[in-house]
Amino acid sequence: MKVLAVIPARWASTRFPGKPLKEICGKAMIHWVWDQTIQAKSVTQTVIATDDDRIAEYCRANDLDVVMTADSHPTGSDRLAEVAQKIEADVYLNVQGDEPLIEPATIDAVTDCLVAAMERGIEVATAYIEGATDAQLDDPSVVHLVPALDGSVITFSRLPVPYPMAETMQRSVHVGLYAFSRAALLRFPELERGPVERAESIEVMRYLEHGHRIACVPVEPGSIGVDTPEDLVEVEAILEAKA
Repeated sequence: MKVLAVIPARWASTRFPGKPLKEICGKAMIHWVWDQTIQAKSVTQTVIATDDDRIAEYCRANDLDVVMTADSHPTGSDRLAEVAQKIEADVYLNVQGDEPLIEPATIDAVTDCLVAAMERGIEVATAYIEGATDAQLDDPSVVHLVPALDGSVITFSRLPVPYPMAETMQRSVHVGLYAFSRAALLRFPELERGPVERAESIEVMRYLEHGHRIACVPVEPGSIGVDTPEDLVEVEAILEAKA
């Protein structure tokens, strides 16, 4: 089984333009993501998908495989679907380009989750962390995932769902790492973006809105998504402490 890890990287960002090439401990952030991804045991091949010449030039200069894609994709998974048209694989992983601390074990867990889910007809998988902090409950940049008892996803939301009407339960934090079968990924851009995906800006909601199931697996906390310059400082401090 060929597993292709794709790291989407775009220059444009409302809060942090050019962040894929921002340096962390002397190395571009996208390079840190690459180095973590290639350590995953389940990954056969890794590529960076971008629409920006500056990012592509960095990749070529540092021997990182890169694929140029259109600049019109509304989400990273739409960009992945273009890569799937160019490179054939059995499983495609969307590894976020702003997760320099992503653990290889997390990538393997999502891959394994998809392989097991495909036996019961589910073609998309993702991950979550059990137990949101108080800060995460109040942060709209944090997406919460509600898992079903059978290991599939009930819903995602930027609100801290579910609401504790009858009793309090633990809220889970979604990890933006996706695994797709080839058929599911090629189907993704053909599906209309629904009102919930548009309102919440959660791309994988597209599958749920069209009646497709998504498998999910709990993973260990630790990775930090870099959305702001402040996040970059925090990640750099963590990496310096590990050195």
